[in-house]
Amino acid sequence: MSHQALSADTEVVLLLCGRFGGERQDPFQPLSAREYGEFAKWLNVRNLRPADLMADAGREHLQAVNEATLARARIDFLLQRGTAMALALERWNRGGLWVISRGDAEFPKRLKRHLKHAAPPLLYGAGNKELLDIGGLAIIGSRDATEAALEFTREVAATCAREGMGVVSGGARGVDAAAMQGSTEAGGHTIGVLANDLLKTSVNRQNRLGLQEGRLVLVSPFYPEAGFNAGNAMGRNKFIYALADRALVIDSALGSGGTWEGALEALSQKWVPLYVRTPGNGPGNAALVVRGGIAFTYVPGKEEGLMDFFGRTALGLNEVSEPASPQQSLLSSTESAGEVAASDAVSVGAIQNESSDGPSVATLEESSNSPMGIATELAGAGMNAAVDPDSFVSVPALLDMYPDFLSKLEQALLAGPLSEEEVSERLGLEKGQAKAWLKKAVELGQVEKLKKPVRYAKGLQASLLT
Repeated sequence: MSHQALSADTEVVLLLCGRFGGERQDPFQPLSAREYGEFAKWLNVRNLRPADLMADAGREHLQAVNEATLARARIDFLLQRGTAMALALERWNRGGLWVISRGDAEFPKRLKRHLKHAAPPLLYGAGNKELLDIGGLAIIGSRDATEAALEFTREVAATCAREGMGVVSGGARGVDAAAMQGSTEAGGHTIGVLANDLLKTSVNRQNRLGLQEGRLVLVSPFYPEAGFNAGNAMGRNKFIYALADRALVIDSALGSGGTWEGALEALSQKWVPLYVRTPGNGPGNAALVVRGGIAFTYVPGKEEGLMDFFGRTALGLNEVSEPASPQQSLLSSTESAGEVAASDAVSVGAIQNESSDGPSVATLEESSNSPMGIATELAGAGMNAAVDPDSFVSVPALLDMYPDFLSKLEQALLAGPLSEEEVSERLGLEKGQAKAWLKKAVELGQVEKLKKPVRYAKGLQASLLT
């Protein structure tokens, strides 16, 4: 890559946003991704492209750049960093790196579609740029995963390769490295999204063959010579998701960590369907499913193909191929409406105590005094809170779905108290129906109603939070 290899727009964006080393001594710092996003909007309003700023006519517009909350002196200084940029490009060229910006045809379409103005202004990379648009499965997980989880990751990634599906991962040790290894060794195509050390990683022996054969592309929105930075590691999560068609969380902590935070953001933004290994070793796996993740129960090596599994579970229901009604969605994947109707009555007590092998509430209280710790052990044990046998209600199952609602509500509350609106959304119910059933559950003592703000919790949670 040479100075001349950059498009005119990319050259200007690199001057404005790029880091070349030694910026700490400069009077002005490069534009952040957010600042460039605002600046790009300002350019669009004036029908300007970044390259226009190198001409006198374009520079005249900079007199009004304060409208983008930027100082004219800062923009002028950044545009004059040509020498520093040329020296950096020479270093990067020796490592086989390239640079593209949002205006380039090679810039991945999925990033622009999913992230819009939050897409990074620049991408630095090594390898086949055409791979940036292959999509595929993003595989995410802990740096400290168990060997069993790593082997599972490699098997899933290899299956992706055999079925012609790309793999997107984060390039770090642990699950990221296992995903890239499984895909490349099986002859697949892989995108590695790095948070640091792109230049160093691009010349590593373990990546060289994949890069040379055009089966691997390494990419980063950050300075190619940057060392590890926790903020960058967290920030690159959205790029991993946005470059894929679907995502799989191998294992996640509960309530903290990059995998957990990234998965929550993906669920909130709805970039791609999010699958979660079930059962998994991470204490956050079950909570992510409750929050909207799709249980990944696929077993590598079985007759069913991975793409067939994704097609079957596209709605997040393992055994349902058509949209279910709100009440049907309360049924478990192994229980059809006909099977429920076949029984004369459903006992709330039986539903709530179907797992009899888990630890007692007393044992849990001894093992952890924190609400998060107890919620974690409850989730890990698959345990529901005990209910007074005298409060059970026996009703014809075909006419009353309340017991199924209560069972699903118990699962949802494992991750913590929920508001009425959150219960309605997560269980797929009309607000009026959710309100009525929550009122009934409170009256029967099966859940507790917290105040300021109003939320609903399991009895054990409520005692700790009040």
